[in-house]
Amino acid sequence: MAPRNSTNDRLRTTLALLAAHQAAGTVVAPSELMAQAVAEVPFDEKESELLAGGVPRGFKALTTATSKLVKAGWLVKGRSGWTATDEGVRAVRAFTDSDHFVNAMISGAPVPEVAPDAPVHAPVAPEQLGEEAQAAQAAEIEVDPTEVAQAKAALAEDPTPPDVTPTLELVPDAAPSAGASDGAPSDDAWHDQPQSVALSGDFDPLFGEAGHWSSDLRELQLTYDAAGNVWLQTLELPAGTYQFKILVNGSWEENYGRFGVRDGANHELHLLSDTSVTFRFDFATKDIETS
Repeated sequence: MAPRNSTNDRLRTTLALLAAHQAAGTVVAPSELMAQAVAEVPFDEKESELLAGGVPRGFKALTTATSKLVKAGWLVKGRSGWTATDEGVRAVRAFTDSDHFVNAMISGAPVPEVAPDAPVHAPVAPEQLGEEAQAAQAAEIEVDPTEVAQAKAALAEDPTPPDVTPTLELVPDAAPSAGASDGAPSDDAWHDQPQSVALSGDFDPLFGEAGHWSSDLRELQLTYDAAGNVWLQTLELPAGTYQFKILVNGSWEENYGRFGVRDGANHELHLLSDTSVTFRFDFATKDIETS
C-alpha cells in the first residue's frame, strides 16, 4: 500500500480550519492557519528536514500547495487575509478524504451539493477554542504547542516562500496611500514609522550576489518621504522577473509580502525591458506599489 500523502491531508485541513474560523466569525493569519494544520498533521522525519532558510520541507510543500486552492477557485488570498469561497467550503464537506479532495481540486471536477449537516471542518486545535470547548475536546485532540511555535517561526524565517503565482503589476502614479491625508501629513506622522524599510529579493541582475535576498544592502534601503508619508526607492532594473519582500527594521523578524500580509507570499514584478522602477511602501497598509 502506498504511503498516505500528508501534504494532501494538511491542505484539506488548512481549508477546513479556515472555513471553521469563517463560520465562527474569527480571523486568523495565514501563517497561524498553516501552523494549526501542521499541528493536526505533524511532519514525519523527512518532512521535518530543514531547507535553505531554515524552513521544514513539509512546510514548504504546504505553502506551495495552497496556490492550487486559489487556482481551483476554493481559496482567495486577499489584502486582509485568506477567504474560503462557498465552493471551497462545499468541497471540504463533500470530499472528506483528502486524496479525493486534492484530485477534485486538480481536475476541476464539479463540487457536489451536500446536506447542511454534513461535516464542515476538521477538528480545531484546542488553543483556538473557548474554555468550555477546550474542556469538551481535550480528550480528542492533543496539540503540541512546540510544533505550532516551530512552524510559525519557520514561516517567518523563510526568505523565499514559493507561492508567487499572482503578480504585482506596474501601475501609474497612484493617489495618496491610505495612510496619508488629503492635505499635508501631520508633523508627528514620522513617530509611527519604523526605523528603516528595505527591499529584499532576487536583485542579482543589478547587484550580483550581494543583491540576492539581502537584508542590509544600502542600495535597497528605502527613504522616508514625509510629504507623502511613504517610503521610496527607485531602481534601474534590467528586463526580467523579480521576486521580493519588504523588511522592516533590518530584520526578517518583520517582513511583508503580497497584499501587505506579514510573512506573506513574495511580490513578483515582470519587466519586458530595462525600466526605472519606483517602489512606494505605505507602513499604514503594509503594502507596496510600483511605477
